[in-house]
Amino acid sequence: MRGLVKPITFGPVVIDGNYPHMAKRDAPVWERWVKLHGEHWQGVAYDVAIGGLEAAGEVPDPAADRMWQYMTALKIDAMLIREDQALVVEVRPYATVSALGACLSYAMVLERIGAAAVPLVPAIVCEGIQTDVDWCCAQMRIPVFKV
Repeated sequence: MRGLVKPITFGPVVIDGNYPHMAKRDAPVWERWVKLHGEHWQGVAYDVAIGGLEAAGEVPDPAADRMWQYMTALKIDAMLIREDQALVVEVRPYATVSALGACLSYAMVLERIGAAAVPLVPAIVCEGIQTDVDWCCAQMRIPVFKV
């Protein structure tokens, strides 16, 4: 079991156009969310990479192993923090079951590796969402922010 590829670094929740690992088409959706909800959060981290594989074969040098871990790691669109919880966010213009699977998996792996001292909440930020996925999120109490 591998943990964080590197420490989680939180910065201010602002619109600056720099959202590492977030798809270009997702950024406008994210910026609308930040305008509506960003002030309720103390910080955001974009470059959160967790898990990843160990290099196969002979024991590689540590730098090569770390690079392989990063390349194969799960990469979280955004992780927000405040005193009572951390929101683990998948951002999509139109959310399908893959968005649900992503945010849920990210939160579960973060929980497994003990990455936060507060409860982790998987969430989706989107413009629209597939009806059945929206229903599934409601059943699992996963917040869906439609912006």
